[in-house]
Amino acid sequence: MIKKNKLFLILALSLIVLSTTLIQRVNMESNNKTVDIVLDYEEMNELSIQSDEDIDWWFEKFKELGVNYVGLYEETLESMINDNKDVNVILGSELLGNSTTKELYLNESKEEFAEYEITEYDILVNTESEEIFNFIYDGLIGRYNEELFEVISDTDEYNILLRGTIADAIYPQNHFFVDAEGKGVAIEKRPYTSKLIKLGLGFDKEKIELIQESGLQVLPRPYNYSPWTTDKYINTLFNDYESFNVIPPVFIFTGDKILGYPNYNYMVAEYMQENDVKVGLVESSVQRGHIEQEHIEELTRGLEYDAVRIFSVWPYIQERFQFYNYEGAEEIENTLYRAVTERNIRLIYFKPFKYNEMSYVTDYEEYETMFNRFENRIDDHGMKIGISDTFEPNRVRISRQVLIGWGIVAAGVLLLSSVLKISTKIKDSLLIAGMSLVPVGYIISQSLMEKIMALGASIVFPSLAMVWVCYRCKKYFNENDIKDSLFKTVVIAAKDLTIATIISLIGGLFVAGILSNTDFLLEIDIFRGVKISQLLPIVIYVVTYLAYFGYKNKNKVKKASYLGLEDIKRFLFEDIKIVYVLLGTILLIVGYIYIARTGHETNIQPSTFEMIARNMLEQNLLARPRTKEFLIAFPALMVAIYFAKNKNRLLLFFAGLGAIIGQTSIANTFSHLRSPIYLSTIRTIYSLGFGIIMGVIYILLIEIVFKVFKLLFARVEKGRN
Repeated sequence: MIKKNKLFLILALSLIVLSTTLIQRVNMESNNKTVDIVLDYEEMNELSIQSDEDIDWWFEKFKELGVNYVGLYEETLESMINDNKDVNVILGSELLGNSTTKELYLNESKEEFAEYEITEYDILVNTESEEIFNFIYDGLIGRYNEELFEVISDTDEYNILLRGTIADAIYPQNHFFVDAEGKGVAIEKRPYTSKLIKLGLGFDKEKIELIQESGLQVLPRPYNYSPWTTDKYINTLFNDYESFNVIPPVFIFTGDKILGYPNYNYMVAEYMQENDVKVGLVESSVQRGHIEQEHIEELTRGLEYDAVRIFSVWPYIQERFQFYNYEGAEEIENTLYRAVTERNIRLIYFKPFKYNEMSYVTDYEEYETMFNRFENRIDDHGMKIGISDTFEPNRVRISRQVLIGWGIVAAGVLLLSSVLKISTKIKDSLLIAGMSLVPVGYIISQSLMEKIMALGASIVFPSLAMVWVCYRCKKYFNENDIKDSLFKTVVIAAKDLTIATIISLIGGLFVAGILSNTDFLLEIDIFRGVKISQLLPIVIYVVTYLAYFGYKNKNKVKKASYLGLEDIKRFLFEDIKIVYVLLGTILLIVGYIYIARTGHETNIQPSTFEMIARNMLEQNLLARPRTKEFLIAFPALMVAIYFAKNKNRLLLFFAGLGAIIGQTSIANTFSHLRSPIYLSTIRTIYSLGFGIIMGVIYILLIEIVFKVFKLLFARVEKGRN
């Protein structure tokens, strides 16, 4: 016979195993506390051009702020043009379509040029500088197969023809041409430019020396145009690293593929392993997962998770200078602070501040102030600026996962038995079946089963928290007519909120423990059941409320707390009134906003006032409590207890709808697996503390409103008499 105390025994055993798993994860997180900062050479060069100081001055100043590296790309035809070097690039389509251009650069009157057949996909590289020609030629001959290029002229005026294909061509899109009468005109579609201008040609020795003489180190960043990437290119690239003494601590790949993919990525993996080079996982611009690059996850796993999460200061973040009415870079600082403390970012690819798309902030004091504040703030979390750390590879063993899963099954059976009237035999069967299926599921697919069990925990425990709330509210309904003092009511409400929060917190810890594999901490894998885990408990709460209080059944409060067929019938066959439609519409709108604001991909963003308020909390507390928890949901639970004490079932129900949002939010906090456990726990504790304060305020306000209405009603009755 399975009784509730035996369910609690299984749950207790599961919690013991869970605690050891959580300790292991906490130890992993505590050993990963160093943040690296890398400057972008091109952006820093633009900053220096707009300022009164040379780039080496800026490098020396940032060195004083704790920066170690400067990210430097290989030179390309594109970068050389941007640096105003004596290089001209002419598209084959331009040469074919413009005889003057062809005559100017190829001089067809010379017989040696007549043999070259040019296609519209080719590009001609022209320079009058022997030094530049040699650099380009050495880069091509040392990195690529000779069928890629032909030297047309190597004296006086230098010309190199790069043989392209349609795959190299880049065309303009969404351009619409009209005549003087506004009628559309079709024109011949020609390439706008070519991907060949991004071929890596080697590193600029002068730039490397400038960086190193400034006291910083070079973090080389190769271009990876895969159609022309061969073992020859990779070997030459790595030889350059050795000769320039610029072996990077981390590979930050460019484009949509890792270096060498698909045929030579094994060479890259071997080099990284031999030279202790980490994989750079660049967080996406929506701050969820990392940018998609072919084979990067396989590379990370193959190198036993020797990887670091990278936050790139995206252009829209650069322009957050004097944002939200701040005087300087406070919002950029807040963004960096959240990245490293909340999202396991351990390398910041830094780009200087901007007033707008074109203009840089050239006041050094603004950077110094921001860096000093940032360093002081992360110090509160035991973090520092230096060479970035990595996580130890970790995967929770199946044996542990099974024992933890049994606890979730027991909690699920407890939830069902608290709402439905089921026999002991059925509870036995459900428990045995659930406990049997858990190991089978892990054997079939450990990865899928982990997510299923985490989703189960994120649904079951917040729902159990609301079962506790409904149980307590029903108890208060059945108490005698002696009304507690307002002070005692508030104390009871705070206590019940605390207990409910602890129940949901346990569910959050289950999620954090089950999904504590390194894949999740690096966001290679993501928990994707967030919205389900927020919606389903609301449905379960409605069912729970019906089980404990019925629907338009005053006698239900005195009966056993199980969902009855008569309550379901009464609810389903209720006459729909206009007021119900209006209330339902309001609830749908609120629900949509609630769900839509979850995550970073939403189009519904907080207001400026809310963001400033959030930032104030963030700056003064170790972790910012979640607004919907302490301002709405947690106080709503206390208000629900207050309404139960005052025998008001309708208002209790609606207050409970607000309360369940807070309980699901707790589990959701721990579903952000990139956040350290200590931070999620502290955030919940802060929310509880502030929520109790707000709950007291709300209850006092409601009490005042009720008394005012009673007084007005009494006066009206007195006037009638």
